[in-house]
Amino acid sequence: MGRRRSKKVVPFRIPFHLNIGGIAFLVIFVYICSIFIVYMKKPHISVYEVLEKKISDNNSCVGMVFREETIVNTNNDGYLNFYYGDGTKIARGAKVYTLDETGEIYNMLKESNIDNSLSKEEREMLWDNIADFRSTYSKNQYQSVSDFIYDIDNSLLELSNSSMEKNMKKILENNNVANLYHSVKTDTSGIISYSIDGYENTKPEDVTSEMFSMKDYEKKQLRSSEKVAKGEAAYKLITDENWSLVLNLSEDLYNRLLSIEKESEKTPYISITFVKENLSVTVPFRTFTKKDGYYAEVTLNNYVIHFINDRFLDVEINLATVEGLKIPNTAIIEKEFYTVPVSYFTEGGDSGDTGLIQETYDKSGEVTFKFVQADTYYVSEDGTAYVDKELFSDGVWIRNQETQDRYQIAKTKKLKGVYNINYGYCLFRIVKILYKNEEYSIVQSGLENGAANYDHIVVDATTVTEDAMIHNYKGQ
Repeated sequence: MGRRRSKKVVPFRIPFHLNIGGIAFLVIFVYICSIFIVYMKKPHISVYEVLEKKISDNNSCVGMVFREETIVNTNNDGYLNFYYGDGTKIARGAKVYTLDETGEIYNMLKESNIDNSLSKEEREMLWDNIADFRSTYSKNQYQSVSDFIYDIDNSLLELSNSSMEKNMKKILENNNVANLYHSVKTDTSGIISYSIDGYENTKPEDVTSEMFSMKDYEKKQLRSSEKVAKGEAAYKLITDENWSLVLNLSEDLYNRLLSIEKESEKTPYISITFVKENLSVTVPFRTFTKKDGYYAEVTLNNYVIHFINDRFLDVEINLATVEGLKIPNTAIIEKEFYTVPVSYFTEGGDSGDTGLIQETYDKSGEVTFKFVQADTYYVSEDGTAYVDKELFSDGVWIRNQETQDRYQIAKTKKLKGVYNINYGYCLFRIVKILYKNEEYSIVQSGLENGAANYDHIVVDATTVTEDAMIHNYKGQ
């Protein structure tokens, strides 16, 4: 018989082999993760390049125009033919327009085969007006399109009326229609305008914030070739070149103007710029409030013709124009210094370094003197020098080498400054603020130990400390 095989199963042991590659990969992965975590935890320093800038503290607002305005109505039905262009000064007794009751005379003029074509000079004048409009056109100001169309229509009407007037006398003589034709004169001198908007009798004290929304504002152009009914407006006269502008202000701007008004011993003045004409003027003003808002009224005695058909104007109030170094407000920090009379500074040893003579005591208690090299960060107009607090202990005495006077270092003051990183570490550089808004300050250039043009500074001064090394940063 054959030998019986054993049914017992003996497990096969696989020999253990250390996976060096897997361990190396795991170590590298853990190292990269730790580096990434450390990097993410480190503050990322943003850096700003200082540049010389000029900042104008211009505050935009809308002004409502108030003038002495008189609307002149027609005495008869008919078609009007005007003699004067918009914005023309006219004298009392001047013939302003003619009125054709039926339009028959106008039809006769059309049928008279009169050459009404424009001359070369007249065509060039119209093209100049079109070119001016194209150069200043903005999609955000649709009203300017309407005004432009009106101006062109006025120009064409004026040229057409000038041509027709030459032939009017001949037609009246040859046809029995003189009773239908009237010449109308003005009994008041002034500046003529051909637009009305319903605000002609409104006074500055009547202003409301709702008026500035211009929600239902509509300007009606009077000069047209359509028939006019008796009693309707024919034209408008501006009877005084003195006028005023009520500005709709924010609370902050109102408070700033109010401060100027209170500080002024006489009539306060501000500079404003009319955006439409890019015209800057200095004008007297007064502030006032109403239940619905804050306002300022400025008064003028010139330029009324420039804005003869405007009721609302975009205005910039120019409170300040400052030139210096532009710096983010977040970059500015304060540092405390010891204050020392500048007369105590002297030059020490062969080095020629500037410093202070400090009193010290030897083991026997005798007074000795030690020269401590110390730079002045800043010297004020009264002769006070600012010294780094790291150089001296509080309460030490210094000696004036010439007068032998003593001074105890204890008083401190703070200076504003920024952290300069031109050399890879944070150096405090002083700044003197000339102007400040919500985001930036303009600081004086040329200060000793101060910020300079093209310096690289830390944007957020709270993220670093003085003398800290800067490795990872991004520019702005």
